[in-house]
Amino acid sequence: MRNSSCYAQILTHKMKKNILIITTILFFAINAFAQKRFITGVVTSADDQTPIPGVSVKVKGLNDGASTKRDGSYQVAIRNGKVLQFSFVGYKTQEVEIDQQSVINVSLVPLASSLDEVSIVGSHNANRTKLNSANPVDIIDLKALQESAPQVSVTQLLQYVSPSFHSSVSGGGDAASATSTAQLRGLGVDQLLVLINGKRRHKSSNISWGGLGNGATGYDLNAIPTGAIERIEILRDGAAAQYGSDAIAGVINIVLKKSTEELSLTSTASARRRGDGLTTRTSSNYGLKLGNKGGYLNLTGEFATQAVSLPVGDSESGLYIGPAYGGGANTRGFDQIYTKEIDDAILASRGIDRHYFDQRGSTNKAIDGLLFFNASVPLKDDVELYSFGGISHRTSQFTAVYRLPGWTERNNTFIYPDGFLPAMDNILSDKSLAIGVKAKVKNWKVDISNVYGINDFSNVISNSLNASLGQRSPRKFDAGSYNASQNTTGLDFSRYFDKVLSGLNVAFGGQYRVETYQIIAGEEASYSKADLRAIYGIDTTATGIPYTTSLGLTPLNGLSPGSQIHAGFRPSNEVNVSRSISAAYLDAELNVTSKWLVSGALRVENYSDFGSVFTYKAASRFGITNWLGVRASINSGFRAPDLAQFYYTETSTTFQNGVAIDQVTANNVNPATTALGIPALKAEKSKGYTAGFTASPLANVELTVDAYQIDIKDRVGNTGRFSATDTNLPADVRALFVQTGTVQAKFFYNSFSTRTRGIEVAGSYKFLFENGGNASFLASANFLDTKLTNVNTPKGLEAYRYIIFDESEQARVTNNIPSTKISLQGTYNYKKLNLLLRTVYFGSVVSVSQLNANFPKPDYYYQTFSPIWVTDISVGYKLTNNLLATVGANNLFNVLGDYSIPAPGSNITRNPGPGGAQAGTNAGIQPFVRLSAKF
Repeated sequence: MRNSSCYAQILTHKMKKNILIITTILFFAINAFAQKRFITGVVTSADDQTPIPGVSVKVKGLNDGASTKRDGSYQVAIRNGKVLQFSFVGYKTQEVEIDQQSVINVSLVPLASSLDEVSIVGSHNANRTKLNSANPVDIIDLKALQESAPQVSVTQLLQYVSPSFHSSVSGGGDAASATSTAQLRGLGVDQLLVLINGKRRHKSSNISWGGLGNGATGYDLNAIPTGAIERIEILRDGAAAQYGSDAIAGVINIVLKKSTEELSLTSTASARRRGDGLTTRTSSNYGLKLGNKGGYLNLTGEFATQAVSLPVGDSESGLYIGPAYGGGANTRGFDQIYTKEIDDAILASRGIDRHYFDQRGSTNKAIDGLLFFNASVPLKDDVELYSFGGISHRTSQFTAVYRLPGWTERNNTFIYPDGFLPAMDNILSDKSLAIGVKAKVKNWKVDISNVYGINDFSNVISNSLNASLGQRSPRKFDAGSYNASQNTTGLDFSRYFDKVLSGLNVAFGGQYRVETYQIIAGEEASYSKADLRAIYGIDTTATGIPYTTSLGLTPLNGLSPGSQIHAGFRPSNEVNVSRSISAAYLDAELNVTSKWLVSGALRVENYSDFGSVFTYKAASRFGITNWLGVRASINSGFRAPDLAQFYYTETSTTFQNGVAIDQVTANNVNPATTALGIPALKAEKSKGYTAGFTASPLANVELTVDAYQIDIKDRVGNTGRFSATDTNLPADVRALFVQTGTVQAKFFYNSFSTRTRGIEVAGSYKFLFENGGNASFLASANFLDTKLTNVNTPKGLEAYRYIIFDESEQARVTNNIPSTKISLQGTYNYKKLNLLLRTVYFGSVVSVSQLNANFPKPDYYYQTFSPIWVTDISVGYKLTNNLLATVGANNLFNVLGDYSIPAPGSNITRNPGPGGAQAGTNAGIQPFVRLSAKF
């Protein structure tokens, strides 16, 4: 069965390659034989008839085109196409039918307000495009993807179109599974910066565990409704000097819709192969005109659901095969005394089978409600008031490993005779509001803004118990909550000097940002260890008088404390902290000639908690010919540790070699951290280098290739696990174990440095057919390699070198995401029909399991998961002029990847299933249906 499946995958892989190669050859062949002619003309301003240089002149539907010269003249070559499109910042876009004309002169009408311009992330010059930029930039049209792509969330849409972007659906479990973390260029989830309309976005308050973001806080992109997004710009280059902390790997700028007088409705439903994991997302968008001078209010509402999913693979994947009712079932298998026959007899008498104890699959049960707006009102000439923001609410339920009736230290059979499946309900609330004024003052563009955002996480544990409380234990617990906020006030100036050489753009400004972080304790039953008792000794004074002395605390019965799956926050974990950051920057872009661009940026930021950081960036692009240019950049960057990394503490359960282990994560200011010798956190610092070229060798063909290197010093991560059995640990650490009832502890620390090298390739080709149809082909790839360059072992902890930075953490930052990712996509549109065919190659990843906490070096088990191809297909048809129906599938060929192989000698309790997560999720084939309407 497995061999035939592999053979089928090989055949489908070859078929996909052949289809895409043939399609590409046909595109180029048709284009080569099409007749080429030239159109010339002059573009002027309608108000004074002066020539306008730099106007974009394109054949509608294609990338190919030209820009007007100093005298407003242009020449554009066309092979096919029916409409020329003229666009320039500050003027209304104009379209002209070509017919048989060879000369087309155009007068562009100025907009009432030219302040609300389109800018490309990575440049403060509004006239920059992705091909003439000195930095690699992706421009992703989300409107088209919403109609044809199988994916519905922001992170999954980007996962399948941007090779430098990677996202994981479920994180490492617990609260991490409620958000989808995101990465650029294989770096950390906290080493990229997210902007909305060019303004800094606030982060999630949640610390992720396992997977991409172990010990890090990232951005919850799925708190932004997809229906509100016009496009997404991804700057694939370090930009801390331009935008500040976190922009080491790059910047994602989400541009919101501005459309008016149009109602858009979209509803999508998809399910998995076994009919489980039903996903729905319904979005509505509508824009209103405000006044008659270009003002607008664009509103988006979205509602999404995610049903419970089953383990992927065959029907036996995830089947529980270990002892369920025997004592000590989580520490040993069947033996001569307690046999499988005895266990099966108990199961039969209870009227259940082993599937009763199965885990759920890779996605949470969830409900999302989102509301966003984007607005602008011209107050008078050259003065504009703008605002955007929104609110999202999500409930997400994660279920952990089934607590079996035989787990005597974790279950109470008087409460749960057949054990229990604990659930963690995360209630996420995310709010943001930006308001600002743009104006022109003596040819300077001025932007004054304030952006506020807050993310709140509440944790409710249900169908659980606190074993140490015995039969007095509740079954539902308030485990506490945490929140993080950010308020940024900015003042920005920019001006374009067209008479300085071939044009100079200058921008400068400053920001003042305040960040807060808060933890609120849960109810006592969610964290207490009820069997702790004080120990007293007897001593005597110098005169012989006896007295009692406190010797600390000791557990009496060894039952697990706190709510199962996730223990609540203690009063001692509560924090309410803040810090302030002030920043100033200078940015300049100079066109030395019409072919040579030079840019540079300087920035200084001062943090109230750890001082100042200075960063810089320099970049250049040179046009060798009209169709070929080379570019390069160098930058320094930094990332300030998040307040959560300074102050977050948690107690949870992990599984090592099939055995449940309670562990505590102590924050950076905990006395145990200080006593152990872990230093205070400091900023990560980076150096980045990029070099590449841009080309348009044929009409309607674009190609970019960029090589990069990113060196990051003193990255923040989690240490490995210190063991309670180590008698050499300081008293404060041992007291931490006793107080929390845990047996392992880990800490935040600037523990390692890395070097990441890679090559990014992006190409596109578009073609218009004589019958009015159009086709496009996109190909892109990212090849990267991350290596460990240094491990920082604190003085005095040299013996703990392999625990300070363990092998599982090393594998996470070097091999836990695909080092190779290739995306190939073709689309075709003709009248009422549209087609999409896409295949994405996800390279191999390495999974590392920690088997124990042995000193000085724990044991680990490695497994490499082979590469996979994931193919999507969709077919859309316009039922009416306003209604589009689309059907298709994600992972058309049901590629699941390799099955997990248990570690030799491990305590095997479940039939293994597909274990790789190269694509961010291993759900298998997911058919979908979508209805889209516009009125």
